[in-house]
Amino acid sequence: MVYNVDWLNWSPNPFLFVILYFSLRYGTRIGAASAVGASLLHILTYHQINGDLYGLFDRWDQAKWFVCYWGIALFVGHVSSDLRFRYAILADEFEDNKQQLAKMDSSYHDLLFVKKALETKVVGAQESMYTLYKIAKALDSEDSEIIFTDAVRLCKDLIQAGSIVIYRMSPGGDVLRLKVYYGAETHYPSTVFLDQPSLYYQVCTEKTIQMRPEGESADIPILAGPLLDENKQIIGIIGLNGLDFVALNKHTIDLFRLILTWMGESCVKAFQKEQKLNEQRYFPNTRVMKPDYFYAKLNEETIRATDFAQNFLLLQIPIEFSQMDETDALIEINGLTQQMLRDEDAMAYDSFRGELLFLLPATSPELASRIEDRIRDRFNRGASE
Repeated sequence: MVYNVDWLNWSPNPFLFVILYFSLRYGTRIGAASAVGASLLHILTYHQINGDLYGLFDRWDQAKWFVCYWGIALFVGHVSSDLRFRYAILADEFEDNKQQLAKMDSSYHDLLFVKKALETKVVGAQESMYTLYKIAKALDSEDSEIIFTDAVRLCKDLIQAGSIVIYRMSPGGDVLRLKVYYGAETHYPSTVFLDQPSLYYQVCTEKTIQMRPEGESADIPILAGPLLDENKQIIGIIGLNGLDFVALNKHTIDLFRLILTWMGESCVKAFQKEQKLNEQRYFPNTRVMKPDYFYAKLNEETIRATDFAQNFLLLQIPIEFSQMDETDALIEINGLTQQMLRDEDAMAYDSFRGELLFLLPATSPELASRIEDRIRDRFNRGASE
């Protein structure tokens, strides 16, 4: 039998390694079981070799092995069990931390999303404040011509309109006269009559921003809105064209409404001031402007021609009044031209140059020729320059 092998005298004792392995691998319980097994095998082997058990426990060279078996099993098993217990605790903490980390990661992404949203709101608010400042600064003028020019720039820069038109309402409220336009690809009529249904008629009726009906010509603006005075009466209409569908949103319409409102208020103030200055701007009892005011208006039309490609005609007619009084001659000229000139046209007399000056925004050459012929027929002067 294998037990006849005297392994009790081997050095080192193989049972020590067996107990050590099971104690380290499985802890105190399995380590103690392996110690019990080793002890039994040790007793059995000793009995087979010596025939009795005398001297097994009263001799230290034999009893020390039982101390080693149980010492290793209990001590190493305890250390192993303690380490395994700590490992289990750490593993649980790791899983908890992993779950907490996942929650924190999710919370971080949520906070990051909120942060970006808030940044977008802040940037949007800053852009809105800048937009308001830009509108207020552009329309803060007491000159109606500058207000109309800057209004076109605002619609071009802020709304990204490809084509813009501004009409002034006639005193009778039945005709719109072309004031300013931008965008050569669209041809706007110089006069719009409001006796027939149209987008402009709808704006005048509703007094709100309107969109172009389906099937209308591309020359009709996509959006049109009214300029209102303090009595909610229409003083003009702004039309926007060249807008893509992406730009046709609530923000664009709100911005357009804001420009219309502020421009209407600014125009009312400018018109009131200009009305008070009429005696300084015109010769008595006429619509003939004095040269300084005419050249200021001409300068604004020149800016529009440069920035917006808006055409205008400047008519310079040399004239001599002979024996006529200057005031009487200007009153007669005023009567000759009043039926031909529109509200947006300007006429002036420069006595230093001896010229009658006519400024005709968005006017055909035929009208300029008619005016020149009538003046020349009456005062018999030469060709225009």
